[in-house]
Amino acid sequence: MRKEKYAGDKDKIEDKYFKESIPGLNRLLKVLGIPGEVVGILPTEYQNYRNETKRMDLVLKLKSKETLNLEFKSSYIKKEDVINSLDYASYLRIKYNRKTNSYFISTVKKKDGEYFDEWHNDDKYCIQLKTFKEHNAKESLNNLKELLKNNELDDDSEEVDDLLLIPFMESDKLPKELIVECIRLANQITTVDQNKINDIKNLLKFLAIKFTDTYEEFEEIERLAKMEGGMIENTVKQMRRIYTNEGIQLERQKQDRKLEIIKRELKEKGIQEKDIDEITKKAEQEIQKTKNR
Repeated sequence: MRKEKYAGDKDKIEDKYFKESIPGLNRLLKVLGIPGEVVGILPTEYQNYRNETKRMDLVLKLKSKETLNLEFKSSYIKKEDVINSLDYASYLRIKYNRKTNSYFISTVKKKDGEYFDEWHNDDKYCIQLKTFKEHNAKESLNNLKELLKNNELDDDSEEVDDLLLIPFMESDKLPKELIVECIRLANQITTVDQNKINDIKNLLKFLAIKFTDTYEEFEEIERLAKMEGGMIENTVKQMRRIYTNEGIQLERQKQDRKLEIIKRELKEKGIQEKDIDEITKKAEQEIQKTKNR
């Protein structure tokens, strides 16, 4: 999806982003400390008693037979948000005859919190607020890098889904910079099903619509997302052949010429020069590690 062709409300991008990242929902709940295991997705649109059409962000069916309503907020919580959440909970309780838990998921608030409103029989209705800012982006990225370095990422590694959450976490970097870091890291992961990795990169690219300021910035992220996950691994193989040539060291001049061919091929695939430098540098590091074993 190109930036200039997105006609929707950019303030609603987070809603769509998380609705599309269903495979990572259980990881989302775990990271934010929300109890429950997701077993299904429920409809989000209904008409209230005033014949008004209401649309909730995300409604989940839990293994515990409860219903979970998540409302994503990229702005600060208003009284109207609390009233709407109370309305949603009333509808869900009647519709599904299940206990309903409601949460605000904030991308801006610094601390978790609670919001209260009057419920029936003078009871208090509580909506908990969970924020990504309670979690550190750098720590999460470093954890993923360590798992990658130790070959501990596979199809069962739930930490891979952290790539979808990191752009919202606390950081001294801008969200668009974190998106770039997450895509670069995704491009290095070859031990996880590449369909999943591509889904993650496409969602991050969609999120970039909101956080990039110019089309040029978005286009750079789009190009980065098109890189193949196995590109570094393939480059390592090519460079190893160049450096060793079946165990016989090539003349440096021939090595350099062949490396330039690899770089040109990467450039023809639309890869930026700084990304090409990063790929070849990473490949050289991998080769050196192999030599030192």
